[in-house]
Amino acid sequence: MKKNKTKMIILITAATLLVLLVVSNFIYVSPRETLLYKAQQYLTYSKSDWENYEENKKILGDNPADGHMETVVERAVSPEDIYSLDTNRVAPEVKDEELKKIKNANFENLIPSSHVPDHEDAQAALIRFTKGRLTDVIINQKINIKVGKCYDNPHTEGNYHCISCMILLYNRDTKDWQEAPNGDHFLKPAYDFYQPSKGDIWEAKDLSMRIPFDYDLYKKFESKK
Repeated sequence: MKKNKTKMIILITAATLLVLLVVSNFIYVSPRETLLYKAQQYLTYSKSDWENYEENKKILGDNPADGHMETVVERAVSPEDIYSLDTNRVAPEVKDEELKKIKNANFENLIPSSHVPDHEDAQAALIRFTKGRLTDVIINQKINIKVGKCYDNPHTEGNYHCISCMILLYNRDTKDWQEAPNGDHFLKPAYDFYQPSKGDIWEAKDLSMRIPFDYDLYKKFESKK
């Protein structure tokens, strides 16, 4: 009886592998994806998931991260304390220190920008800036980049226009924001976005000036459950 059960398990496993092998000849799997992930897509994706997937695939196709693109702007050196924190989600001693930084930051002098990238433009800029690391997150972790309130940044470094904005990672599966990508925390909570010349595409670089934490952005994309 035990021998028959073992034989049955082996046959089922072999049959499953054979099916996957046959299916792999009919399903296109891009270099960024795995066959298992592709099979999961066909089994679990809704219509809206497929629409979002196709939109992201187009963005990634328009912005290849092959290392051949050059940027005319050097990356700014950004100390970690340049990034504002959510004072509602930190320890009391950290909150006290953060409130002191906010007081000394003179946020009232910042000028909200009326010329900003939309979510897709900001995401495309970060795809290029991260040289492909963001690509896996967008496809395999169902994450999209959302951009918040932006402020005019006088540190243009010779570019036509520069702004500083907070970003948020929005999970298309949970319909909620998340702190960081799973496994590799390489994204910062805010970046500079700039246009090298008038009408040019938006590019991204490290944040060069402190801006307020964007509570409205997080509230907008939090789960409504």
